[in-house]
Amino acid sequence: LIFMEDMGTQIAAYGDSTVPTTALDKLAEQSVVFENAYCTQASCSPSRSSMFTGLYPHQNGQIGLATHKFAMYRQDTPNIVTLLQEHGYRNGLIGKLHVNPPTAFPFDLTAIPSANFNRKQSPADYATAAARFFEQSKDAPWFLSVNFPDAHLPFVRQAHGVPIDPLDADDVKPMPWIGVDTPRLREQVANYYNCLARLDHAVGLLLKELQQAGEVDRTLIFYIGDHGAQFPRGKGTVYESALRVPMIVRWPGSSPVGQVRHELVSTLDLLPTTLVAAGIEPAGNLPG
Repeated sequence: LIFMEDMGTQIAAYGDSTVPTTALDKLAEQSVVFENAYCTQASCSPSRSSMFTGLYPHQNGQIGLATHKFAMYRQDTPNIVTLLQEHGYRNGLIGKLHVNPPTAFPFDLTAIPSANFNRKQSPADYATAAARFFEQSKDAPWFLSVNFPDAHLPFVRQAHGVPIDPLDADDVKPMPWIGVDTPRLREQVANYYNCLARLDHAVGLLLKELQQAGEVDRTLIFYIGDHGAQFPRGKGTVYESALRVPMIVRWPGSSPVGQVRHELVSTLDLLPTTLVAAGIEPAGNLPG
């Protein structure tokens, strides 16, 4: 499960070629791209809680940001970690969880637990942590959630030398749904796209480690954003640009290759789909 913080659909797979996204383009070609995928809430913790539990925030209790100490989430709520763990899966988390309480998600391995908004940890650090998890989990079925921070504010022009050739304000225009255009906004938009270029680089490194571990052809991959970008009419609102997210699903041997689907789908669908893939009967009345 590859999480992108605050990332909208501004990539080539969704018709926006402002910045090259080689790794994501290749992943999309091998996957099903869902054009109309939506999160349950355009805020990080509630959205993530839905992906992990298959429940709406008002059902699982994570109705606000974990950062702000919202803690109505019930400790005993079944989630992707506990459900897979019951069936012999080893579970890993790279990057932040951002759902309270963390003890409700008993991962076997955690790495880079901070938000990393200062980009101190590099894309290579995430790939190295993943490689370690793949090596440690080679004798058991496993689930890994990887959270990349780059599309989140602050929009960093360049970090760890990536992108090699960053975009400038003169190279971009604000997304049409923002509704305004100023020099300062163009600079922010340029750096948002620079972040997306760095995310693409990070995904490429991660998938390379999966390939080298010999697992790529038997691993179900979800690539998804938790909600849209933090611009006006984006994150924190109920506009299309806030709630519509990228969802790319690669399921070797089960899903078509290079297909684009237009049905309405939700991040609530991740948990039941994962359970079906793992041969586990979904328990309870899941809305997805």
